[in-house]
Amino acid sequence: MHPDTPARLKRSVSLTTELVQAFGDRVRDGTWKAGAKLPKEADLIEEFGVSRTVVREAMSRLQA
Repeated sequence: MHPDTPARLKRSVSLTTELVQAFGDRVRDGTWKAGAKLPKEADLIEEFGVSRTVVREAMSRLQA
């Protein structure tokens, strides 16, 4: 890539993929219990500093 390309375009892993991994980690480590309600979308947006679109896409990938 050109050296002037913004860092956000150089990501090898998308924000959605990172969020899917983080959500999976929480399930595996027991932070999020099986069958329990997930945190509110607004709380996840604030905690991870991502857009609603990223949170929704991550949730959609996990459901699939």
